[in-house]
Amino acid sequence: MKRISMILYPCFDSKSGKKVCTMTVLRDISFLWSMFHIIVFFLLLFEPRFPWPVTLTAGFAGAGVLLVVNVMTMFWQGSGIIMRAAFFTCTIPTLLLFFWLSKYRDGRFFFLFCLSDTLCFWILQITNFLDRMAGDTYLVMLITRLIAFPVVELLFWRYLRQPYLQLQRRLTQGWWLFAAIGATYYLLIMVTSVPVGRPMPGPEGLIRIVLVLILMPLTYLTVLRSLWRQMTEAQAQGELELLETRNRLAWENLRILQESSSALAQARHDILGNLGILQTLSQRGDYKRLDEYLSRLTRQTGEIVPLKISNHPIINAILTRGIERARSAEVELRLHIDLPDSLPFPDEDLSAFLMNLLDNALDAASLIPPGQPKWVEITMHIRGSYLFIEGQNTFAHIPEPDKEGGRFRSHKGAGHGYGLKIMENIARRYQSELQAEAGDGVFVARTALLMPKQL
Repeated sequence: MKRISMILYPCFDSKSGKKVCTMTVLRDISFLWSMFHIIVFFLLLFEPRFPWPVTLTAGFAGAGVLLVVNVMTMFWQGSGIIMRAAFFTCTIPTLLLFFWLSKYRDGRFFFLFCLSDTLCFWILQITNFLDRMAGDTYLVMLITRLIAFPVVELLFWRYLRQPYLQLQRRLTQGWWLFAAIGATYYLLIMVTSVPVGRPMPGPEGLIRIVLVLILMPLTYLTVLRSLWRQMTEAQAQGELELLETRNRLAWENLRILQESSSALAQARHDILGNLGILQTLSQRGDYKRLDEYLSRLTRQTGEIVPLKISNHPIINAILTRGIERARSAEVELRLHIDLPDSLPFPDEDLSAFLMNLLDNALDAASLIPPGQPKWVEITMHIRGSYLFIEGQNTFAHIPEPDKEGGRFRSHKGAGHGYGLKIMENIARRYQSELQAEAGDGVFVARTALLMPKQL
């Protein structure tokens, strides 16, 4: 009964019935406030695999259960038990819960988990020390936590959230090492922490704790700076490759323009002569030769590469190059393009996706023996908030999926087969997947890229 009375009435003495801890309610409120904001910190930088309503419902439901369990444990065993048992009663369960909800199940998830949890425990320790310095009344602890958590969250929202989300989407490697550093530091701050209600250590122990607290922001700032540098270097390399691609496309389109202009000039020069021949054949009633002559003129006119296929300059350049390559390989290229002159995607992503889609399709169709259907069909248009892209082509060899991810393997040998992987990565960058299937002699690859709200 004494244990039950301590749980229900922690601020009253079970024997005398008198109030003995008038300020513990402030401690408990500050604990509940901190537990809630640990989840908020994490979700500010989190990317879920499910829609946000589902993620928030599952996340806060699970966190609510853990909160009840930890509060009951604190009332049963005392407030000091939380810092000692938090790794098992808070850390492990929330890690499993959000690992299931996370879009990224690699070093990106574990680094974010360590970052958010370590930052929260860092704030808890600092506010705990401030309260000790003010007389251990829990009032300073509550006030500083009421202020510190929203302020840090506001800073996260305004200055860190978008860069960090961009970092997670664009940088896929190098996270495991930093996740290990974060996990080590998380355990370090847990081991050196001084739970509420326990006496402060001596001068040497206090110096160690202060050094650990100073090291935390320096460590994570260094890690984030290193990750950001990796991303910017990768972006710079991508921009350089894009510039090279643009230069190559520009030279190819200049050559095509010159050839098309020359062909058009020749066609204009010959038009009077051709009209005279057509008129003569018509007057003679030689309709068979007239039909043959018209067919030959139509074929010659169709062989002139069109100068404008799409209003979008990059897409137009890639497709113009594709038309010439298709004609050289005697592949029929069908285009269904309905796009504005600008799209909210980086040029390097658009060019990489479309060039790989078109090149792979033309490579496959060009291997078909003469006399069999050889065609490629590209479709691009806007569907609501999505850019729909689809490529279809006939093929000579049946594509075979690999054993790892079911991705179709290239028949071009070693050093090839990266096109589909590049397209998959770009699709996932814009909340989509690349669908690839083969049947009835036709290979189909399609996706719908979610258009960013801001460039």
